[in-house]
Amino acid sequence: MTSFAALQRLYDTNRFLEAFHQSADYWSPARRVDDLSSDELILGGRLAARLGGRRLSRWLLRAAFNRYPSEPRVRYFASHVHRRRAKLFEQLREWESSPELPGADSRTQADWLASLALVWASVRDFTAAHRSIERASLYKPNDSWVFSCQADVFGLEDRWDDALRSAELAWEINPGAPYVAHSLGQSLLNLRRVREAADRLSAAAESCQSFEVATGACWHLCALAETLEGCERRGTVSRARALAGNLASLAPLADRETRAVVARVWLDIAQQDDDHNAMERWSHAARSPFHRAVMKNLRANPSGLRIRLPFRCGIQKHDACLPTSVASALGAMGTHIDPDVMASEITFGGTPEW
Repeated sequence: MTSFAALQRLYDTNRFLEAFHQSADYWSPARRVDDLSSDELILGGRLAARLGGRRLSRWLLRAAFNRYPSEPRVRYFASHVHRRRAKLFEQLREWESSPELPGADSRTQADWLASLALVWASVRDFTAAHRSIERASLYKPNDSWVFSCQADVFGLEDRWDDALRSAELAWEINPGAPYVAHSLGQSLLNLRRVREAADRLSAAAESCQSFEVATGACWHLCALAETLEGCERRGTVSRARALAGNLASLAPLADRETRAVVARVWLDIAQQDDDHNAMERWSHAARSPFHRAVMKNLRANPSGLRIRLPFRCGIQKHDACLPTSVASALGAMGTHIDPDVMASEITFGGTPEW
């Protein structure tokens, strides 16, 4: 059987399918969870998520936390599982006074502090977020996860040039990592470099072992296709379709959540193809009420023509999706408004999840 250290190296180098096949004994129904160490449960939970088994991942990490609640690595990797029951304001007050994870080694401490930076950024406290990134960098300089979290913090702050610089550093250190691919793609997209984002992520997806990277590449290719016409548009959609064809093999542990994600990829491709039959099928698989309503309207007018109005793609800031969408729609009809001004007059701080 492949050693645990070898499996960890495969995971750390984004060779998730190889890690899965070489750890087959661990995934056997005969394997008792109670016999697994904290490190084995952590790696199993992380790998399950990378292979599409998100519910299994949460179950394994919850088991790790229930058995080893005081171990720093368990507390970090299982934090998103048990944090749901805690009140965010109380946690923020606790982290403000005691940001570090007691007893953690330097690597875990850096990962923890970089993750906390994203929480601070999500509530728009960028001073605390950047302070947390700086502290993480002291524990682990030149780390891809820290740079990727820094890029996401800059993105939430709408500092996309800075976000791209951090994402590029993360990509140079760990090319092909799913979290870095997300940071890189979002940074390029928000700088209106959608073609570069689609090309770079699709190139990475062609040789990767990550359904998340492949899914992101498909999404960016579809975003690029929306800006194109004719043969170039069809060719771009064809590239997305080819990558989407590999998603099932990249997610051997796919559960209902992951299958819905994959269905949304195919739904996006069907939309770009204007394939109503495929849209009908995938809208149900994706559990999308919006697209089911669209299909109902299309069925009511089978002879209707698709008319594409000229418009300028809007890039939303923070959570101002509604003002940006309205500005794009009105712009196609000759009326120009500033989405930032509209957002400032009708909302405060976007629509925070909490």
